[in-house]
Amino acid sequence: MEKDIKKAKEIVSKTASEMNPDLFIFFAPYRFFESGSLFNLSEDTNCIGISTVAVVKDDQIEYNAFGGIFISFEKTGRCNLRQIDSISADLEGSINFLEKNLIPEERGTNLIFSTSSNLQVNKVLNRVFKNRNRDIRLYGGIASSDAPDFRTYISVNGQLLKDGFVILNLENVISFNTISLGFIPVGTTYTVTKARDNKIYSLDDMPVVYFLNNILKNTGIKPQDLDPVKTSEVLWEFPFLFIEDSGYISHLLVPMCFDNEDESFMFYGEVLEGSKIKLSTGDSEDILMDVKIRSEEFGNIINVRSLKPDFVLNITCTARNYILLGDNMESKEQEIYYEKIKEIPFAGFLTFGEIGPDRMGKAGKFYNETSILVGFVER
Repeated sequence: MEKDIKKAKEIVSKTASEMNPDLFIFFAPYRFFESGSLFNLSEDTNCIGISTVAVVKDDQIEYNAFGGIFISFEKTGRCNLRQIDSISADLEGSINFLEKNLIPEERGTNLIFSTSSNLQVNKVLNRVFKNRNRDIRLYGGIASSDAPDFRTYISVNGQLLKDGFVILNLENVISFNTISLGFIPVGTTYTVTKARDNKIYSLDDMPVVYFLNNILKNTGIKPQDLDPVKTSEVLWEFPFLFIEDSGYISHLLVPMCFDNEDESFMFYGEVLEGSKIKLSTGDSEDILMDVKIRSEEFGNIINVRSLKPDFVLNITCTARNYILLGDNMESKEQEIYYEKIKEIPFAGFLTFGEIGPDRMGKAGKFYNETSILVGFVER
């Protein structure tokens, strides 16, 4: 983890020449991707870059820094990567691309990294995994940035992606995970009776504005005041939980804003009609309490199944970190995880959306305000 980009590039070049790794995944501020000097290492090293607000290394999280993971396979592992850069213009093509390039769990693990097309990525995942859930291991996230317009980047072997994603197949690599939500369900369960894309128009056949008026009662805030900034200040501690038909919480999404033109409530992900949702609440203490539970869970997997990871990846949300940062606890999540995995290489990044299975193992879920911890073991 390095703040000085020039020094980081020197370290990368030196390490790559010494190791000749099979794969290099790096995380960097968005400005690095606009500098015109992207990494394209030797022909033997695949290189993926993801723009991010902050980098995770061991028990630390560093903003506007550079970090990464070098991977050299020593047994039967190998990697393949493919990319597409037209997710907004060609949804069907992106769906077909993902379906074609996923490998089943028996062969290994898939990673996906995307630019900040949250809605489009969520749409792709929902279509691909509508009838295919349990035979795939897929993890990843949406790149993040602190640019004024939140533009993000992915790079693949020196090629810049502005509107797409990369799929990385880790052949003969076993993976396992824990997922920390940390928000407590409250109140009534509602059915989304009218929605389109990332917008909710009605819940239980009532306009969503009535629901928002109840939430905002006694705050002095009206639904019409909920622009993206005000929504982040007021409602990021109240994400919406999505509930499967069998009754368990599948994933959560964070509200973006209220659209005054069509009186809809917008989210950072797709909302499907018929979804069951419930409001939740949580603060830094609730989040960290759940992190402790999930870190114990992760440690138990290592000990009981004797699966010591070759490395661990933390995919965690920018909005979640925003809540922790407000209480000066921005590194606490990583400190708790690190207590369980001190002897294992540990890295990660902050995202605009997390991708992984739900707690029942159904693949292809899209999350906000979630932390996913993934262990990788080469066969």
